Parts: sequence; C-alpha cells; structure tokens
Amino acid sequence: MSNHWNRFINGESVESEVTPSIYRSWQRSIEFQVDHRLITNQDILSKPRLTERREAQESLIRAGETVLPYIFSLLGSNKYTVLLCDNEGYIIEATGDDSFMSKAQKVYLSPGASWREEIRGTNAIGTALRDNAPISVFGWEHFVRDNHFLACWAAPIQNTAGAPLGVFDISGEVAEDREKILRIARMGASMIEKNLQLLELQDQLEFYQEGAKLASSLLNQGFLAIDRNGIITNINTLGAALLGRKQEEIIGQLAADIFSSPKGWMLSGRSLNLKIKNSYGNEISSHLKQVINDKGYSLGAVGTLQVTTESSAVTNNTLWIGHGENTQRTLARASKVAATHSSVLIHGESGTGKEIIAQTIHQLSPRRDGPFIALNCASLSSSLVESELFGYVEGAFTGARRGGNPGKFELADKGTIFLDEIGDMPLNVQVALLRALQEKEVCRIGDTKTKKIDVRVIAASHKDLSALVASKRFRLDLYYRLKVVTLDLPPLRERVEDIRDLVPHFIHKASTSFGIQVIGIQEEVYPYLLAQKWPGNVRELENCIESMVALAEGPILTVADLPDEFKQTGTQTEPEPLLEQQTKHAILYALTQTKGKIAPAAKLLGIGRNTLYRRMKEMNIHI
Repeated sequence: MSNHWNRFINGESVESEVTPSIYRSWQRSIEFQVDHRLITNQDILSKPRLTERREAQESLIRAGETVLPYIFSLLGSNKYTVLLCDNEGYIIEATGDDSFMSKAQKVYLSPGASWREEIRGTNAIGTALRDNAPISVFGWEHFVRDNHFLACWAAPIQNTAGAPLGVFDISGEVAEDREKILRIARMGASMIEKNLQLLELQDQLEFYQEGAKLASSLLNQGFLAIDRNGIITNINTLGAALLGRKQEEIIGQLAADIFSSPKGWMLSGRSLNLKIKNSYGNEISSHLKQVINDKGYSLGAVGTLQVTTESSAVTNNTLWIGHGENTQRTLARASKVAATHSSVLIHGESGTGKEIIAQTIHQLSPRRDGPFIALNCASLSSSLVESELFGYVEGAFTGARRGGNPGKFELADKGTIFLDEIGDMPLNVQVALLRALQEKEVCRIGDTKTKKIDVRVIAASHKDLSALVASKRFRLDLYYRLKVVTLDLPPLRERVEDIRDLVPHFIHKASTSFGIQVIGIQEEVYPYLLAQKWPGNVRELENCIESMVALAEGPILTVADLPDEFKQTGTQTEPEPLLEQQTKHAILYALTQTKGKIAPAAKLLGIGRNTLYRRMKEMNIHI
C-alpha cells in the first residue's frame, strides 16, 4: 500500500484510495512544506526549556503519571512506547520498552520534540491534535519516509468543553491490532481526563438524600423521592402542588403511574418544567422521562419539580451506589453528620470514595452554598503543604507569586475544607493546622496579620491515625480535634452485593466515553468479580470494567474479556492495590531512567524529593 504514498508524492491523485483524514493531513503537509524524504531535528527543546514546559504542564503530568505505565502494561508486548504530549504537540512524558524507545529516539520521538504537523507532517500526535479526534497512523501513512517503520495511535485529552489539553499516544512497530490499540489509547486519554477533573475539582455536587423533610428545608422548589423500585417514598408540599395532587395521593404510588396521568402535569393550563435527576444532581435517563416524551407535554418555565432516586451518590469521577446494608448505613450516617458543624474524620482504604462522602456531607450541610476546597496532603512536599494551606504574601520566599496567594483555608471560608491523606502531613504543619483550628484564624507565610476564617474541616486517611499517634508521627491534640465525628467507609469486599449495581453503571460510562456499543455483561462473569478481594476497591472495579469495554470483542462482556489476573481467582496471594502497583511502576521507571539519582527522578515524576523518598520507603524500594 506504500504505492499510494509514492504516487501522492509524485503528484498523482489518490484521494479515493486513502483514508480521508490521512489524505487531508498529507495535503496540509505539502502546504507546510514538510520535507517528505527525512525527519528533521527542528523544534527540539533544550533541557531547561523542557523543564519549563513540564512545570507549566504540572497538572497534566500528575494526571498521567500512573496512567502511562498502566497502559503500557496492558499492551502485552515490549515493542511500544507510551507518550504524553501537551496541547502544542511537545512530548513531555514517555515510558515503554528501552530497545524500541532507542529506535524512536533516532526519529526524535522522545521528550522535548514537537510533533505538530507543521514540523513532522502526518503523524498520530500532530494529526490527532489538529483534528481533535482519535487516529491511528500506520507505516506509509506517515508523510515523512523515515517514519514508515512506525505504527502510532493517539487520542486527544480534552477539557469539559471538548478543547484539547494534550495528546495520549501509543507508538510501536507496525502491528495488526489497529482498532483494539486505538481503543486502549482512547482509554488512556479518558483516564487522564478523569484525573484532571478530580485534581481541579471542577464540579460540586447537588446532593439531597434525606427524603422530603430534609429536601424541603434545603430547596425552594418541588422535591420528589423515588426508591430503586420506582415507588414514590416522599414528596414535599410544593412538589405535590406542582403535580396538582395531595401528598397522600402520591406517596406509595409507582412514579410511572403518577407521571403518565395528565392530571399530574397540567395546572390551569400552565406547563411544568420537570427535571429528573438522581440524588447528586446528575440528570438520569429513565422510564419516567420516556413517559414525558411519549405524552408530548410542553416543558415550560412555570415551576420546577426535582425528582431524586434514593441510595446513590455520584460525582463525575467516582461513584457511591448500591442497595447493600453497609452502603445504606454509610449514606444515612453521612446525612446525619451533615446537619452538625463538627469536624469529621473519614477513614477508609484507597478507592473507597472518601472524597465523595466528604462532598456529600458538604452538600447536605448548611454550608452547601459555600465553597468545597480539597487538598491531598500526600501529593505535596513538606515545604509546599503549609503555603497551600495558609497562603503567602509577595516576597515570602523565592518564586513566590507577585501579589501573594491565598491558602486553601481562605478559599474555603464559609464552606468546607477537605484534607485528604491527613496522615502524611508533616509535624511542623500539624502544629500550624492545630493553631488555625483552635484560633479560627490563619496567617499567610511572610505576613504578620491574621485573618478570621469560618471553615468546617473534614479530614480523611487510609492510614491508622491512632497508630501514627502512638509512633509520634501524628499529634494527639490534633487527632482529637479532627475526630469529633468519625466515619469508617467499608471496602468493596464488605459490600460485594453492590457490585451488581456498580458494574452496569461502569459499562455504560465506559461505552459512552469510548463510543463503543457494549450493552451488557454475561452472568458467568459475576462469580469472578464477586470472588475478588478488590484491594483497590471501587476505583479498581471501574478500571477493570473500563479495560474490558476497551478490549471487548462484541457487545456483551464475557469471561474472555476479563483481565488475566481475574481469571486466576484464588490461585495467587492478594495483590497490591492497583494504584500502588501503578505508582511503584512509575517510581521504578523514573529511577531507571535517571540511573538511581533521586533529584532527577523526582523531577521526572513531577513531585518533590522528600515525597519521593517517603514513597520509596513506604513501598520498600531501595537503590
């Protein structure tokens, strides 16, 4: 098929014989005057400039740091490199097989090089960025002849508005699994997008779960609660009025019956604006909505009826859902805690949804109209935690932003601050935090003036804080200040009955994300899922289902689609949590790339040296 490339280069028309996206890119390459005969060394960043660019893309690198090694492990072959690029086509991260990466480096497919079409001609990175769409570019489809040994798959990493933030790329030698590996590339981009959303905390929840009594106190609109069987369990007075019925006529009835009756819609000829949402503000697709469409009712702006389903908590990134007793108990306790002003300490394993419960408490509390500010104490070096918490004034230290910067406590005033992985907070910062909680005021670094704050603190940790207190790594007075109310989140292995609720949701979510028609799962798969210990909890389950959907051979997931380790249930010892595996892989790779040097490895990972030392110690990594 390389004959098509030769003919195009010689000026012949091959438009009908080449994929449209490739042909359009070839034409642009001609317009850009790219030399098709050999790869050039144009637009290669120096080490200082690459460092600057990486620092400018800190969030993108953090979002991708565990994704790159995880995707590489899925490929099942060593002849690949996995790349992360920014929105100008510069490669800023790379992992993969050393021998292939050496080959790739000869054509500058390595960190620091720009792979925009203007420089490299048709290629997966530049063309995916130009078209803002996933693409695979094989062999002769590359415009430059020196790249014809490559097979490349790339997908844009987009923000919530669909604009490209970067590109996720898989490159290897020419392979047969063209569509399958493109799915994996799309999955990698999707995982990074979700991590970016989690880091930025873009969306807050609208969570109304305590039935009509609590909903009535929170809302100035109609509110209706429906259980998982479609039965209306409660409705407030305004909701009943909007439906033109009495409360006692509605409670206990099937929602579909109520909404299928014209009497439930029209009030003196006025139209009703109906919003069907789950408990956490996400619009749901249901039989109720179909009934509305079938009846052809006009959706005006006279009144609003908020419809909620019970027993679920959702964000854009993670999910608390299920009908199990432990799940119901957890959500009920969170609802009660929300009504107080007390500090809350949440304990649970990684992946159980600690931040989801924290947001749930905030949205149910009287502070729901205030900000919800989150800080992961484990993600920052000891020198940065204090400035992140309390802020700093201009000139407080080298590199301080002009005009200074407010801390998380100031930003959370009149709202809630969520301190995740509080057990990793340095002792000197614990002293400052305790003082801020006691005095209800903060002082920016480098400042002499204090500022009063009104903030509710919710802290979380997967570590045993009492054990840290005993070993003098956590202050006893701070521990008691934080644990006024405690919530222990059950791991997934203690709420396995919820797996049958979670799996269909994750299938739909992944299918929608990848544009793949996967509509269900065979019953034979569930025994394998139910038998797992799920050390990574709900996050691990979601990753498993997402991987199955990406690699599925048909519209129904089968046992054959399960990852190999899940087919060997009971034959191996309990694995490390998935996130720990990915983090350990990333650290080992960085140390290998830097020949064991800590400072360069920390820069490669986008973390501080102290953080890297701590994680190496926790994971028993020695050099």
